[in-house]
Amino acid sequence: MRVLPPENLIGMNGLQVKGTKCRGEETKRLSRVSFLVLSNHSAAFRETKLPGHRIYYVPPRMVGSIDSWSGKDRADGASWLIDHAADMGFNALWFSPMGQPTAVEKMSHGENRSGSYYAQRDHFRLGDEFSAGRGQDEDLKHLQHFAKKAREKGVRLYADLVCNHVAADHALVLREDAAIADIKREAGANLTPLRGADGSLIGIKWPAAETSGAAGVPQEYLFKFKRNADFTLQIGGPAEDPWSDVAHINYASPEAKRFFIFGDAHEEGYFKKVIDWSLKAGFTDFRCDAAYLIPPDCWQALITHAHAQKPDAVFMAETLTTETAKVEEMQKATLTDANGKTRPAFDLGMLGIYWWNFRDDWLPKGEVPRVNAMAKFGGAGSPDNHDTENTIAGSARKAFNNAADANRHIAEVSVRDYAVSVMTGNSSYMQMGYEYCNEKQNHVFKGQVTPQDFTNLQSARADGEMDIRARIRAINALHESMDVKNCRVAIRHHGEVGDGALLRLALDYIDADSGAVTASAVLLLNRKPEKGAVPLPAAYVDEMAAAGLAAAAGDSAQDVRDVAIFHTPLPPLPQAQPAPRRAAQGRQPRP
Repeated sequence: MRVLPPENLIGMNGLQVKGTKCRGEETKRLSRVSFLVLSNHSAAFRETKLPGHRIYYVPPRMVGSIDSWSGKDRADGASWLIDHAADMGFNALWFSPMGQPTAVEKMSHGENRSGSYYAQRDHFRLGDEFSAGRGQDEDLKHLQHFAKKAREKGVRLYADLVCNHVAADHALVLREDAAIADIKREAGANLTPLRGADGSLIGIKWPAAETSGAAGVPQEYLFKFKRNADFTLQIGGPAEDPWSDVAHINYASPEAKRFFIFGDAHEEGYFKKVIDWSLKAGFTDFRCDAAYLIPPDCWQALITHAHAQKPDAVFMAETLTTETAKVEEMQKATLTDANGKTRPAFDLGMLGIYWWNFRDDWLPKGEVPRVNAMAKFGGAGSPDNHDTENTIAGSARKAFNNAADANRHIAEVSVRDYAVSVMTGNSSYMQMGYEYCNEKQNHVFKGQVTPQDFTNLQSARADGEMDIRARIRAINALHESMDVKNCRVAIRHHGEVGDGALLRLALDYIDADSGAVTASAVLLLNRKPEKGAVPLPAAYVDEMAAAGLAAAAGDSAQDVRDVAIFHTPLPPLPQAQPAPRRAAQGRQPRP
């Protein structure tokens, strides 16, 4: 088979054969009527080669108490949540933190809010909203049962690891507040700030009181948390959403690094304990919140600690920030693999697909290479996430609400953007409810999301024109069939083709170990689905076929309503292994 590198497909109408590379001897031709309807594509799942994850993000308040979704108390032990995700072709679930959240109230966008998932007051038990209500031991059994059922379905579980801050009312913060108050009473006006190498405040020193028996001897107290000049907690964040419900860990302070990360001969690092608890509960992987704010040596220590217990634990870093220098700094976190080769400590970073218009250079030429440099497998894309103002469907509703067939166009945009997210990264993640074009954002504060929201969404949209589960299933199946789990993705070309009604993304999948291109794909995107389907010129199909790029399997079609995907030939599915022969009385024969 002769295959054209996608970056060479740059003819006047978007596609023109200019050169080839060999993969076999034959040239495959493609029928003009077979280019794409994704909904009927299916594929058997191979054994997961890390990571290659298609992650279903679960906001804990959308599912509620664990006894309603773990399956532990069901006669058949099944979890509807796992079954629902696996049926769409997801092979991982990610939960926001489910520990006890803060009770501190704060102003967020003009409203009084509390209970953010990301302001944890207790990392070692489920919060009251998520507990089965029968004690911590019972909750742990629920989690472990859920993990067992996930393994049976080939689904991995991501815990959300938040190492940048804890709740402002966490016991550790209150203890430090009390210690500082005691020191101020003892030292009076004799307090002197201690500063780190970067000039930041890391503690205080003062002469000991005469009554202590060590009069005048300098005393020191190092902070665990970032503080202002008056020793109150430092509050970050934007003016419309100040982070007053959390205490930021002060990694410039050696005491913070010792306590939270590295530990000592007497005590393990706090977040190593959090990792231990998560692994015991059955989580297999970690999504690392605001990872770019944590020093690389800290991540190296935490990831090494996790791998000592679970060598295949995957770490996905949140890298969604304009502070690009901090993302570049993450390259310094490295590990040595089984072959003695140095590799990035992180497996994945997050890509800002939501903000990309599929034409500008900042993502393919800036963010993708930057994330590829700090994560072994490169990026994980998503069409939207819980930090964006709106979901994709919510934004589309605002744009299309007065248009004819608005629901259909919202579904088309949602399918298109999901396909881009899956195909342009090694891995991807999707919010729960996206499959029904959820227009309500999964915000993180108490009272913003409830289980009834998902129930209502299913009742209103299941099997209707805004139910895109079949399309999601097909895209996921195609991604699985391409067997590109061990690959980073390079976007070789992006931009308009023809009259601009279609956008084109040309992708190469590059093996993270060998550097070889193992597969290629071209996505043709309907730029404005609300203006109608775009006819696919027959020349495109012929030129794709001549280049060795086949259309995704499906029914006949001539128009691009949302997305058309062309790809290099799929590798053969692995042969099913016969079940081992059983001896008499049901015993296994000896080898």
